[in-house]
Parts: sequence; C-alpha cells; structure tokens
Amino acid sequence: MVEPTEVHPVRDIMGEVNDYLDGRIVILGITGSVAAYKAIDTARWLIRRGGRVIPVMTYEARRYVGELLLHWATGFKPLVKLTGETEHVGLVRRADSVLVAPATLSTMAKIAYGIADNPVALMAISALGYGRNVIVAPAMHSSLYNSEQYKSSISRLEEQGVTIIPPLVEKGVARYPQPELVARIAATVTVRGKDMRGLRVLVTAGPTREWIDKVRFISNPSSGRMGVEVAVESWSRGARVDMVHGPLSVTQPHMIKRFNVETTEDMMRVVSKLTEEEYDILVAAAAPVDFTPAERYGGKVRSGVELALNLKPTPKVLEGIRRKPKVLVAFAAEHAMEVDKLVEAALEKLNRYRADIVVANPVGFPGTGFASETNIALIAYSDGSYKMLGSVHKEILARYVLDEALKILRRGGS
Repeated sequence: MVEPTEVHPVRDIMGEVNDYLDGRIVILGITGSVAAYKAIDTARWLIRRGGRVIPVMTYEARRYVGELLLHWATGFKPLVKLTGETEHVGLVRRADSVLVAPATLSTMAKIAYGIADNPVALMAISALGYGRNVIVAPAMHSSLYNSEQYKSSISRLEEQGVTIIPPLVEKGVARYPQPELVARIAATVTVRGKDMRGLRVLVTAGPTREWIDKVRFISNPSSGRMGVEVAVESWSRGARVDMVHGPLSVTQPHMIKRFNVETTEDMMRVVSKLTEEEYDILVAAAAPVDFTPAERYGGKVRSGVELALNLKPTPKVLEGIRRKPKVLVAFAAEHAMEVDKLVEAALEKLNRYRADIVVANPVGFPGTGFASETNIALIAYSDGSYKMLGSVHKEILARYVLDEALKILRRGGS
C-alpha cells in the first residue's frame, strides 16, 4: 500500500482539528449501503484528527461511492479486491483499528460468524484475531434493524469485543449517525480501547435558564460542548453514561442516556435523584446559572418599560449529591487568565465539594471557554498539586480528565 505523497491534498487537513489520532492508522471498511457516500466525510474527520485512513470496499460499495473519490479523500487507493499478497495480514498488522462504516447487515453477520468472503469482513475478522479494535456503524432499513438476525449479529459482535455505534432510528430507517460523531467515537476507541468497560459515569453539561417572565430568561454562553465531549469519550471507552444537561447548542449524542433539564434547581434535583445510586466517576462540566429572579413576572413584560430585578442565589448542583462518587471531577469557570487566580478558584472548589479533581478554565475571553472548541485549562488535585495544561482542544481535555480519574479510581479513590 503506497503512502500518500507529501503533495497530496489530504496533507492540508491532517490534524487540523486536533492530534487525537496522531501516528495512528485506521482501516475504513465501506459496504454496499446507500449511506456509503457518508464514508467520505467520516474519513476526512478522522484525518482532521491526525489519523491516516486506508479505505477498503466491498464489491457492492463501488456502486454507491467511487474509488477515485476515496483516493482523493484519503490519499490511499482503496483496496477493492483481495489477491495472493495477503493484504488482510499486512494491512491489519500496520493498522490500529478497523472501522466498518457504514455496515450492512450482511457484512455484520459475516464478521460475527466468520464468513470472510469480502474484503471488509476479512479485514475485520483478521483485526479481531490480532487483537485490534473493531468499530461498526450500522445503517439499514428498520425492518432489518428490528430483525432477529440483526439482534443476533449485534450480540455476537459485542461478545467478541466489537464496538457498535448505534444508528439514529427515525422515520422507519436506522440512519448512519453524523460522520463527525462516528469519527469522534472511532478515534477514542482506536487510542483508548475499552478501558472504562463496566464503569458508571455521570456527566453534567451545558447552561441552565432562569426565567424572568414567560419568554425571557437569564443564562450564559455555554454550549455544553465540554460535557458532551466527556460523555462521548466515556461511552466510547465502554462506560455506562448518564448525562444531565441544560439547553445545548451542540449535537446531542443519541447513544447516551440523557436527562434534559432547564433550571439550576431542575439540574440539582435530577443529579440528587440519580446519585441515590453510586457512580464510579462524576464529571460536573455544566455551567448552571448562579442567580435567579426572586420573583417571576407573569406573561410577557411589555417592552420599553424600565425593569428592576432582584436576584437570589440558585442552589448548588454539587451540594445535592446523595452518594459521593468514587471520583468527583468539578469545573471552575473564572474570568481570569492569571495562573494564581485559577489555582485559587480550583482549590476553593476542591475544598468546598471534597472533589478529587478540579479543572479551572478562563471564560469571557475570545477563542476559549464558553462556545469554543478549546479551553485554557489548569487541573488541580485534592493533594493541592496542579498542572497548567494551556490551550487544549476539548476532546483532548476530556481524554486527559478521564485518564486522571481512572488513575485515582485504580488507586482506590481519593
């Protein structure tokens, strides 16, 4: 397999989002689904995370997406036919994972039961034999999705350690999820595997709203991205994830159990209820509003009038926790860039909530924090130590935070 040349256009987007997949090779298996065209965008999102993507196609897939387009998208000529050169051995040995996306029921069943009669199934089966990560993103009509054959194949694949990215089921079709989400999950599984299998994780995300009247509210610019990244990262690594979130302005991950709330009190109430049971890790990445009107106006206050608001503090979400998780991670948003002020904010929150980790980050500055893909992050620990991470993409920060939480968990908690 020839490497992309230094002048190939794919080099222009390599790692432009982050370096999650830096130095990693993903074999992208494409099957004969009408969603095959979405493999192009999936490949590009993997490359934007620093990965090299080698396309492999079934015969039927070539009816839906062209080999020339895949070559342009990845820099590698797609493998469409197996020869005596044992490509399935050489490629899999070099690769870090195999992503079958989109996956038809036919190819899924072949992987599950060892029928290696097309290049994609053979690559996936070989990868399992070599202990590589295999990820499958099904796409099909709901009649196939609801069949016993699908359920049997899924069960068998999961027993073999395959990660299944559930389709988005709507309007009678089990749709291929957003290509960026598929790439995001595949990147995590490629790099971290299932090192959080069996763990329970609770994540809070997004802003809350405190209503002034029936149509106006107090809030903040939080998009919910940080919490969503932690939830997706946790799920991709094998954890059971619950996410409590306010109004999000980023895509809600459809495969995660979500509890949608509006006010800070709502968020505290749901977190309190959920923590009647113990979680292994709780990551409080939400940005709940700290103040609420002492009195709400009925209906809609007429525009043009002068309005005075008396505000009172909202309840603290973390004070509503019933059973403390084994590892508690909190976030402290501060309008400050100075390290000493971030440290002060982090230590205050560590002490107040007996947290194990606090991530302090500046907000209210362009290009970082709220509604941004990056955070300037300082991470502080319960022993008083801290690290300044600097500007970091939120996907990478989510991975780092969970890595640190796992270290504490493996030591038996704080």
